Amino acid sequence: MTPNAIPCTRRSLLLTGTALGAVVLAACTSAPPQNASTPAPTGTQPDRPPTSGGDVGAQGGLYGVGVYNTRQVADELAWIHENIHPLAGDTKRILITGSAAGAGQLCAAYLLKRGHTVVAHARNVQRAADVRRDLPGLEHVVTGDLLDLDETRALAGQINALGDFDVIIHNAGEYGLPDGDLLNSNSLSPYLLTALVTPPQQLSYLTSDLHLGGSVRLDEVRSGGGISYGDSKLHVAMIATAAARLWPSRQVNAVAPGWIPTLMGFHNGNTSTPDSLRDGYMTQVWLAEGVEPGSDVTGEFLFHQQVETRVNELVHDPQAQDRLLAAYAEQTGVAFPSES
Repeated sequence: MTPNAIPCTRRSLLLTGTALGAVVLAACTSAPPQNASTPAPTGTQPDRPPTSGGDVGAQGGLYGVGVYNTRQVADELAWIHENIHPLAGDTKRILITGSAAGAGQLCAAYLLKRGHTVVAHARNVQRAADVRRDLPGLEHVVTGDLLDLDETRALAGQINALGDFDVIIHNAGEYGLPDGDLLNSNSLSPYLLTALVTPPQQLSYLTSDLHLGGSVRLDEVRSGGGISYGDSKLHVAMIATAAARLWPSRQVNAVAPGWIPTLMGFHNGNTSTPDSLRDGYMTQVWLAEGVEPGSDVTGEFLFHQQVETRVNELVHDPQAQDRLLAAYAEQTGVAFPSES
């Protein structure tokens, strides 16, 4: 976990004139080189029998250090395993997309230890095997690559076949891919899952401070063209606030985890990140459980359990939201459903 002694935070970086430039751009990217043979973190259970789907085995050691997780994430997973205990009270059934690694896996691990029923999502059978080995208490793992819209539609079918959920956390996202891929994975796929999956009582959408530099890009959405990462994170935040407005009986929020030490955070040679790893997933946990004061908030953009005041004005613009939803419907053939 990033030491609390580091005085600089991603939020403070964004207050500078260069915050949306190359320095901060590295906040939300993919994997750094690490040694895949690094042993399992202290305090884990290396003798726990591996479990996987079919004949596909999990990769690397427990928690996949250097393969799909950083040492910091693996250590945090070990801490959760040893220190978190069941919640005294009602539990929920929760689906988390992109939960085979990083912040999504941490959120899944924490909620599992609290006694909730958790369904994970992985992009393919290999990643499903990995997360089954790491988190053997999962109810199920659904699979589908959000880069492929046909797979996203099939994924929605898998989710609906499992029955209703209390909470869905749209955690999955990509960075550093061609712009056309980013449109599919980070914008069209979250929209399709929102529109096609039976809506739960609560939804959370992972976005980023880089949404501040994003644009709606309606022509690109309609045509299936390319968008930037910042554009896609603006889209995700707008999906969240639109859903909160159109589904007033449900609790829906956008969440920025900050610049945290997952593989995504260590891209482009970065060796440290300024924000707390634990804070980066605990807002999602806080919202999902809904037992602490303030956790019933809806229609907001949140950063570390606080309403963020520095938000792109389009996020809370109903007309802009409606234009984006119309572009999604035109491109996918799937209209945003009214609240039943």
